[in-house]
Amino acid sequence: MAVVEQILTTAAARSESRVPTLDGRFQADRAVWLCACVTDFDAPTWLIVDVDHGGIGWCRVPDGFDVSTFVRAPLVTGDHLHPEQVLHWLEDRDDRFWPGDRTADDREIQVLGQKIRGLQAG
Repeated sequence: MAVVEQILTTAAARSESRVPTLDGRFQADRAVWLCACVTDFDAPTWLIVDVDHGGIGWCRVPDGFDVSTFVRAPLVTGDHLHPEQVLHWLEDRDDRFWPGDRTADDREIQVLGQKIRGLQAG
């Protein structure tokens, strides 16, 4: 799981701009929460946010907190996954980690993954 956080930290540090915050909450265009609870150990929930003009940010959501405590965005989506699914998405080995039918949110998630990987490439 440290690899996931390293990828997200590097992408956020290299992004064109920062995601603005207000009263401790990200003010983003999109937010994706990924709960890595499909495991046998303590599961993190990662919140990844971005804005159209290039900024990416992320944080861990502590147990017992609602994602809305940390972000305000028109699109907030997420799911419960295995950490390997998250890593495969970040490494572009699987852009369909969402179970079930493809949705409009799925396209947003693909774009966010491409953005993160693009920022990782340098």
